[in-house]
Amino acid sequence: MHETLVKKVAISRAATLFSYFGLLLLLTAWHLVLSPPDNASPYSIWAFQTVPLLLFYPAILKKHLRGHIWLCFFITVYFMHSVNIAMSAHSSAMLGLAETLLVMTLFIAAMMFARWQSQLNKLRNSAPQNSTAKD
Repeated sequence: MHETLVKKVAISRAATLFSYFGLLLLLTAWHLVLSPPDNASPYSIWAFQTVPLLLFYPAILKKHLRGHIWLCFFITVYFMHSVNIAMSAHSSAMLGLAETLLVMTLFIAAMMFARWQSQLNKLRNSAPQNSTAKD
């Protein structure tokens, strides 16, 4: 059980990192290179979409469970935005679809990381108590 949980945590962590940095890269490429807006500053739109995500950077790198949980709550806004773009007849519909897939992956991976890491922490914390109780 312990080894399986460690593998699940590692996989969900890798998926979280991949989708988090993939989303940042996609938003950067989208707004600054691939399809910059015509009637607004691409840098302000880019900053408006990436800076809030960057606020979660320390929590993700330090593996804070609550940071991952709050990220899950927060990225629902990105999910609504990306689905709206993906379902429109706009020229950026494929970019919206790519964003939707990355956001879904990030949500699931961060949620599962928080769950499995929490279970692993409980398992590790209860192991020394069980061994001392037997003595």
